[in-house]
Amino acid sequence: MNILLVTNLFPTPVDPERGIFTFQLVKRLQKLCNVTVVCPLPYFPNNKIFKIFEKYYQFSQVPGKYEIDGIQVYSPKYPLIPKLSESRHAQLMSIGIQKCIKNLNDKFKFDAVNSHWLYPDSCATQLAIESLNIPHIATGLGCDINHDLIDPDKRPQILNMLNKTKYITVVSNDLKNNLISENIDNKKIFTIENGINFDQFNLQNRSECRSELGIDLKIPVILYVGRLSHEKSVTSIISAAAKLRNLNYNFQVYIVGDGPEENNLRNQAESLNISDKINFTGKVNHRDISRWMGASDFFCLPSIREGCPNVILEALGTGRPVVASRVGAIPDLIDETSGILFEPENIDEMVKCFKIALNKKWDENKINNSVKSLSWEHAAEKYYDIYKKSLV
Repeated sequence: MNILLVTNLFPTPVDPERGIFTFQLVKRLQKLCNVTVVCPLPYFPNNKIFKIFEKYYQFSQVPGKYEIDGIQVYSPKYPLIPKLSESRHAQLMSIGIQKCIKNLNDKFKFDAVNSHWLYPDSCATQLAIESLNIPHIATGLGCDINHDLIDPDKRPQILNMLNKTKYITVVSNDLKNNLISENIDNKKIFTIENGINFDQFNLQNRSECRSELGIDLKIPVILYVGRLSHEKSVTSIISAAAKLRNLNYNFQVYIVGDGPEENNLRNQAESLNISDKINFTGKVNHRDISRWMGASDFFCLPSIREGCPNVILEALGTGRPVVASRVGAIPDLIDETSGILFEPENIDEMVKCFKIALNKKWDENKINNSVKSLSWEHAAEKYYDIYKKSLV
């Protein structure tokens, strides 16, 4: 089978960790079928005077065609004015990818197209392939359903696209139920959880990990890994940590990642007089995340909304318990042997969970075994089954 996968969430030579999870999936899919990736990105002038706009200037440094670990990637550019163009993002992206997809289809004769991220990617893909008679499978990942689907400008575009696609995959039953509530045919929606790279995320020696990272071996460590943005509610961790400190608990919180909320979080820690307990590491390479997981006593993800967060799977893969909000696929991944759940932004409940997690003796082997079936190989097989199904 020849499959076209369209997503802006894919590694580039400039940002090799962009969309790393989609990359993990495609690597496994390559063993089952021929996959060509189209990674559309906004156009930005390739002029050094614009380097101050780092977020967008990097797009100008991504070539139109490149290869990553044997995967052929095409990166057509399209016009976009940040924020101002958001309601027309899908239409503008479709302009950039339509000719590229047609030329690739003339060459490879794709059996199916799979787009990841409903808006703008799936909406743009549907517009771009309407004349090509190729079955389209759209994949929803989280905020594209939880957030974009309630946006008055994006909502009609997403619903129109979903009704036209052959099949829809989502990463959690919660997301599936959200789409069913929108009267999308439940027979065309399939849940395929994300996977874990077990070569990287496996049982870790806590002492060795802490020694490598320079972390005191005796102090309990609470870990967060992810983007520092509003929906992740990292502010909840700091608020809970302040209350935990007032109960005379000894601990350190490590916040791994960067994002728009970093300054606010630093100011919050300072205002609560808990800066000595909160450590901001900044963004780290994905290959180093397993060491941070291994160094922790437990991992915390307090998000307001989620799909199927890979960071939870990675923590469980390293044998670390998870204290997390009861959203998205998280309740499907956690039981009493692997973690504790709380309601989002309920600080008092979080503190209770922190206390239990710090005092409980966890069995890291049971935690690791709880996710043994969730490999990227298994996920790829499920996607491949949907691709075959779309040909009937």
